[in-house]
Amino acid sequence: MCKSLEKFKEAIISSKKERVAIVMHENPDPDSIGSAVGLERVLQSWNPDIRCTFVYSGEISHAQNKTMVNVLNIPLTDIDEIENFKDEFDIYITVDVLPDRCLDKDIECLMAIDHHRADTKRATITDIRPVGATSSIIWEYMQTEGIQFKKSDEKDAVIATALLMGIKTDTSDLVTDNLTDLDFRAYRDLLEHVNQRHLSAIISYPIPPHFFELRSNLDQEENIKSDGGVFVGGVGYISQSKRDVLPALAEERARVEGIDTAFVFGIVGDNIEVSVRSVGLSVDVNALCQSIFGKQYSGGKMGAGASKIPLGFMAPDSNTPPDVRDKIWVAVKSRIIDKIFHIVKGNE
Repeated sequence: MCKSLEKFKEAIISSKKERVAIVMHENPDPDSIGSAVGLERVLQSWNPDIRCTFVYSGEISHAQNKTMVNVLNIPLTDIDEIENFKDEFDIYITVDVLPDRCLDKDIECLMAIDHHRADTKRATITDIRPVGATSSIIWEYMQTEGIQFKKSDEKDAVIATALLMGIKTDTSDLVTDNLTDLDFRAYRDLLEHVNQRHLSAIISYPIPPHFFELRSNLDQEENIKSDGGVFVGGVGYISQSKRDVLPALAEERARVEGIDTAFVFGIVGDNIEVSVRSVGLSVDVNALCQSIFGKQYSGGKMGAGASKIPLGFMAPDSNTPPDVRDKIWVAVKSRIIDKIFHIVKGNE
């Protein structure tokens, strides 16, 4: 047993506390959702009376993520729906995210489990490893604790399916550069225990109509620029519920012949959000995003990255006239396109 898991287990058992918040990152994806579901099973093996609440902020906006939650019937709770969050639970745990990014400073975090390249002093115990998915770490916990999936158990099938989807999405079907033997072993084992019908429904999720509406914006010459294997396109103002169209469109454009790297951006609320996808093996997407948009606003891994840049006082609100909104978008679009090509052409 790894030291982090040993300390974690001892803390849970000795506390005898039952109200646990498992907190995921903003706009949770399959890895954070799968990790939360699997971790509940581990915690209840230590204390059967534990009751977990899966907490998130933002929106579950990606069509596949919505499908996963609906098909597997996973109960998620929006943090805004909890009246007094910091006093509602006895124990706070974060998965696929560090407490610095999802918990107020006055909330004590017992355990932080993550696979991203970062660290924290905000959690009593941490398990942060350079692996493909947090779901793989949770699977290892289950193996260490001797938790076996039963083929006839529907709840076990839900947990296995959720964990597998977490690994599948965060490793792009086991091909990312951060893939480890742990991810591969977890995926291979989980595949034997998933609900195949549910898995198929999640993989073949329905594409929402707004995907095609926003895609049409990338067919307008004034919204795009393509040069030297790099594509940059803006889709305009989009709601929080539609923000996941950005990575979907970036991935699609990166697969177009002659394009190595695609940037697709839009204004979401008070921020400019950018999604990056690259098929160029020599492209360090994380470094590229941070170079263009700043380290505090960006992150990435092999082939994928994202940035979220505050608009500040330039952010339009409900009282902003339509013509001013249009001017803000034109200015943002011009600045983003110019900045990207300035950096990718080797200028600092």
